[in-house]
Amino acid sequence: MSHPSNYLRMYRKKSPLTQSDMGFLIGLKEISNISRYEKGQRHPTIEFLLNYHHIFELSIETFYEPQSELIKGHLTERIQMLILEIKKSNNTLKNTPRIKFLEQIISRLTNYINQ
Repeated sequence: MSHPSNYLRMYRKKSPLTQSDMGFLIGLKEISNISRYEKGQRHPTIEFLLNYHHIFELSIETFYEPQSELIKGHLTERIQMLILEIKKSNNTLKNTPRIKFLEQIISRLTNYINQ
């Protein structure tokens, strides 16, 4: 069984709201777009996602948890590569805050991943 590309439908279905209700609240002229967004057939606009965020009191990331976890893993790898590149340079005094900042990001991301 495949996983949904997003959790928009799941959270809407947990509420008593219909796709028509959501379309009206968000101000969509094409109610069929709700279905396309929920199925991952179209990418919703930031305005659409912010409406879901406000209606359901959930972070936008919550609606896209599968992709978010992949992005966190890739970002952690890229940050580790960048830290190695920075450490290769000779200007350590200037680079120390950059490395510390990047290490804090890794710590935060790995805490999210391990929760």
